Amino acid sequence: MPIRDKPLPPMYPGGTFYNSKEIEAVIKVIKAQSPFRFYGPNFLDYSKKFEEEYAKYIGVRYALAVSSGTAALHVALKALGVETGDEVIIPAYSWVACPAAVVACGAKPVIAEIDESLTLDPDDVASRITDKTKVIMAVHMRGAPANLEELQKIAKENNIFLLEDCSQAVGGSYRGKKLGSIGNIGVHSFQLNKNITAGEGGAITTNDELLYQRSIMIHDAGAIYRPIYKSILKIDPIPGLNYRITELQSAILLEQLKKLDDIIRRMRRRKEEIKKMISDIDNIEFRKENDPEGDTGVCLVFFLESSSKAQKFVEKLREENIYTSSGGYPWLIYRPGVADGHIYLFWQHYFDKPQDETVAPKTLNLLSRAVHIDISPLLTDKDVEDIVDGIHKVAKDVL
Repeated sequence: MPIRDKPLPPMYPGGTFYNSKEIEAVIKVIKAQSPFRFYGPNFLDYSKKFEEEYAKYIGVRYALAVSSGTAALHVALKALGVETGDEVIIPAYSWVACPAAVVACGAKPVIAEIDESLTLDPDDVASRITDKTKVIMAVHMRGAPANLEELQKIAKENNIFLLEDCSQAVGGSYRGKKLGSIGNIGVHSFQLNKNITAGEGGAITTNDELLYQRSIMIHDAGAIYRPIYKSILKIDPIPGLNYRITELQSAILLEQLKKLDDIIRRMRRRKEEIKKMISDIDNIEFRKENDPEGDTGVCLVFFLESSSKAQKFVEKLREENIYTSSGGYPWLIYRPGVADGHIYLFWQHYFDKPQDETVAPKTLNLLSRAVHIDISPLLTDKDVEDIVDGIHKVAKDVL
């Protein structure tokens, strides 16, 4: 008989915390008949308010709200001056938007290995730098910070930019500083799977005035005609596109931001409870933590000694109904032949030549042995008990 009779709660952190506050905020925008970013019949300017509050939360001078996390990546790379002939180092495990944004700039994405933290391996990054490298893209994958100390050191030594992709770790930190405040520029996503959400949405954060001005222009076709930016823009106009956020998204995000710390607190607490209670199991290796205090707690990952055991482990967990009802991220992070936009092997359409298993073998080996447990902020004490009992039960059978 299985441990549970139904799956675990869904893993949409911000979305599952929607309540009357978000509804009221959206209704205000609709009643004002002013959903556009910059003006309307009864303009409320929620977007500017969100930018101010988000900059304060992250601890930076500037925040710019945009239409999505992918838009944020593209704008940030363009703001950093990435263009044809440049190279951008990205992790082999991230999301397809990372190479997509690089290619959209006319540049070349260069794949680098991850380490046991599931984020960039600094040693491998150092080995991939050439005279064409313009940016290192540090993706804070699956809720946890990359090794920013080492990556920042490499970036400075080689006079290249460090971009933080905080999309999967919104609200996280590294050594007391919020993610997105440490590199030259940070990007954030508010898509449905993220820690806070407006369905879609994104932001750019920086302390660099020039990068902020360039980002403004790039996200809004030059933006020189906007009265709101007249006193801000001090550089010559540069070409841009349309990556504007809407007032509906910003209204929602203002309310979601108030809940972010509580959502993270819940996930961190549950993750630590589960980790502590399964730490007695032999033959599992927990994911490396570059800063345990800065992890947002969206998941618990541990490695088994072989991919075959890991595959069997997650199959047995499913039989016990120890899985998340929302689906989403796989329990076994990589299974050969199973398409997943988080794995570099499935980004072939962004490269001139095939990126095969020899490009990042360490990454594939790690991910094929990585058991991934979603940690929903909705988990109850009973859910935690079931997860722990289920893992122990399966471990006795498989390990």
